[in-house]
Amino acid sequence: MACWGMWAVLAVATICGVRGTVHAETPDTLAQAFQEVPPEARRLTGPLFWLHGDESPERLREYLRIVAEGGNGCFTAESRPHSDWLGPGWYRDLAICLDEAKRLGLEMWIFDEKWWPSGEVGGKVPQQYGSKFLDVEVVPVEPDRSPEVAVDTQHVVAVLGARRKGEAVIGASLVDLTPSFKDGKLQGGSFRGIDCVLVFTWRYAEGRRGRLLVDGASRDAVEWYLQTVYQPHYDHFKDDFGKTIRGYFYDEPETIGDWGTEVIPELKARGIDWRRALVAWKLKLADPEEQAAYNYQYRYALAEAWGKTLYGGISRWCRAHNVISIGHWLEHRHEYLHPLKCAGDMMQLQKYTDMGGIDAVFKQFVPGQKDDSTYQTPKLGSSITHAYGKQDDLTMVEIFGARGQDLTYPEMKWWTDLMHVAGVNFHIPHSFNPRSPYDRDCPPYFYNGGYEPRWPLYRVYADYTSRLSFMLSDGRHVCPIALTYLGQSYHVGEAIPPETMTTALQDALYDCDWIPYDVLVDGMEIDGRRLVLRNEAYRVLILPAAEVVPYEVLEKARRFFEAGGVVVGYGIRPRLSATPGKTSEDVARLCRALWGDAEPGLHVCRTNDRGGRTYFLPAEITSAQVHAVLAQDADVPPVLEVLQGNTRDWLHVLHRVKENRDVFFVANQLWEGPAETFRLRAHVHGVPELWDPLRNEICSIPFTTSDEGTEFSLRLHPLQSVLIVFRDAAGRRPRWVDDPIGMGEELGVVRKEPPRDVVIPHEVPLPKSDTRLLPEGCSWVWAAGESAMKVKPGTWAFRKTFELPDATVEHATLVVTADNAFEAFINGKRVGAGDSWQRVYRLSVEHALQPGKNVVAIWVSNGGGEP
Repeated sequence: MACWGMWAVLAVATICGVRGTVHAETPDTLAQAFQEVPPEARRLTGPLFWLHGDESPERLREYLRIVAEGGNGCFTAESRPHSDWLGPGWYRDLAICLDEAKRLGLEMWIFDEKWWPSGEVGGKVPQQYGSKFLDVEVVPVEPDRSPEVAVDTQHVVAVLGARRKGEAVIGASLVDLTPSFKDGKLQGGSFRGIDCVLVFTWRYAEGRRGRLLVDGASRDAVEWYLQTVYQPHYDHFKDDFGKTIRGYFYDEPETIGDWGTEVIPELKARGIDWRRALVAWKLKLADPEEQAAYNYQYRYALAEAWGKTLYGGISRWCRAHNVISIGHWLEHRHEYLHPLKCAGDMMQLQKYTDMGGIDAVFKQFVPGQKDDSTYQTPKLGSSITHAYGKQDDLTMVEIFGARGQDLTYPEMKWWTDLMHVAGVNFHIPHSFNPRSPYDRDCPPYFYNGGYEPRWPLYRVYADYTSRLSFMLSDGRHVCPIALTYLGQSYHVGEAIPPETMTTALQDALYDCDWIPYDVLVDGMEIDGRRLVLRNEAYRVLILPAAEVVPYEVLEKARRFFEAGGVVVGYGIRPRLSATPGKTSEDVARLCRALWGDAEPGLHVCRTNDRGGRTYFLPAEITSAQVHAVLAQDADVPPVLEVLQGNTRDWLHVLHRVKENRDVFFVANQLWEGPAETFRLRAHVHGVPELWDPLRNEICSIPFTTSDEGTEFSLRLHPLQSVLIVFRDAAGRRPRWVDDPIGMGEELGVVRKEPPRDVVIPHEVPLPKSDTRLLPEGCSWVWAAGESAMKVKPGTWAFRKTFELPDATVEHATLVVTADNAFEAFINGKRVGAGDSWQRVYRLSVEHALQPGKNVVAIWVSNGGGEP
């Protein structure tokens, strides 16, 4: 395959020094850091480093030396799971890692959970701090009679009187009866004009497999969480916080629940009638326009309550202790909009942490494919960073997780380029596992205990992505398009998520940021034909394809158009207001001001004498159509203009300014095929140089200049990527050779087979009773049923009943092992757990048995795709 050939040639050239690097006579510090990749330039590349509790100190130190040898500048100490998480054994292993990290010059991050999701606290969340759901009971009331209503005083949220129209509630009739509620009953007060009482109460969520999640929307729960998980780490290692220890990493948290003590205060702070919001969420308001607006407002307030209270609380705690908070949710398949994964809008939560972040795992990204439910999640992460002004424009990704040991380095490069060109510049490879190669928990393992023949290529990868991270962070992002992000509008009325439009823009070489409503309305200034957000300036505003949109968003778009801006709608015309008090006619008036009565198409809808232009595009649009509308009609050029060459919709680009130099990352993400020559125009001036982050070369390229900018040619192979860096004046650089050295003979690979006996290298020997084989008659079972091998990995339950005579059981042993982890119960009592498939567990269970019927139940969790 063509892309593999290119990778192999360039990798060998870098390792062996076949292609020498020629420095300019007076190299500047930026070029020097790019080529030498000093330790401070490696801080944005570093793996998950797994801790289980049974590794020896020597094994941990040895593996961290391997991490440093691989060119990483940091690592995240992750419980996977650790057998003594938050206990002495956990802090012992962290201390070993910390000591070795200081010796090696590595920075260290701390994983904040025993496994995942973050917020379970290893299954130890007390019920009082668990997440909560909101319930409502409708009690009919006879006219002008005092209602008899009994309520659980421990769980009451509000008691409202109301009048109904059919099954819906008339919003104007709502009256707060909560002050009249005493001793579990309503007492006194006027109940005239109501025909029902609405009793809102809360209940605890059941959690995941019985494991509660901390309630992120209630202050008392968050304070308990911080003192239980975060504070003890500081107590142990406070002298290293803000130095070697950089911060905490949260992983795939969830928001199971729809209530918390901070929801009503959030509604009140936003000036929202909380009574209508409760009804719109749990029941239905009689006015459809009120229903849409207040349902949206409840959703928004719930997400803000989770975001401010938990993630804002974590970030404030971290900053007060000289560290920061990073991590990611589940984003694929539009789960960044899932009500129980991230309160319906991941952006609203992650904006309160210290950088945007995403997960890139399994086969979510496949070279040559664009899955619109996942493909643009890198843009989601970087948009959080850009929209909310995170320090140094950093966005993290946990990358390659559970992709499998068959992950190839060409595929890694494709994933890496996909992230960088979208603005994701802090890469956390998954993983370095001290148990490898004798583990099956979500590989790949990059060193793999010494049994990975491609290990030398990891250093090439680390050098490559570190150079890109260094060049594509800090400084300033340059982006022509603000694509308004729909957020909670996705859940209220018809809506189209932003991926399809984003991909069409990217393929036309237009970069965009997803801009949330609050940033557009409150954070952006209209400066003539530009929307200015701190040091970013956007030429085009694209409105969301959503039926329900806040009135203020459309009003801001109208003012931008009148000032001379370009405003684009597509797919779905807004019809209802998410702002209470604004009607559908108010929305229609703004839409007419923007687009008139135009149907979706490629023609301009309205213009004005200040240069303003509006368009209402189809829901599905091609890159060529994007170029025709924006470049040819609206006179807004792409990041790079393609004057010659066929991009096949796989040439992508990112523009930044670093140390007053324009930097363009140009990535040919075509997976295979012939090389292509592109003639490109950048709308900047200066002397362009080609900085090759893989071959570690800085070269001159021919160029021409005009009033429109700078033109140059690039011949790029599939999977090839370069940086174009502009200087004020020409320096002495070697000429770029646009065709790599021929392949020659293929390299021979000799695989080092692991020993036949399965042992964990350098481990403390387990007791003999724990290392015996399974008793005769026992066998591995992947899952119950005839189609067991077709069952997807995850968590599964096994249950068995048996009878015992009416006699005392003096001794009974349950023999079990599982890949990867299990919890065992007999008659509802927990009798043991394990987290290693290499170990046979013998559990004494006589105390849990009883005469007659007995039930054995086992929960088994497996994250990999192989038995």
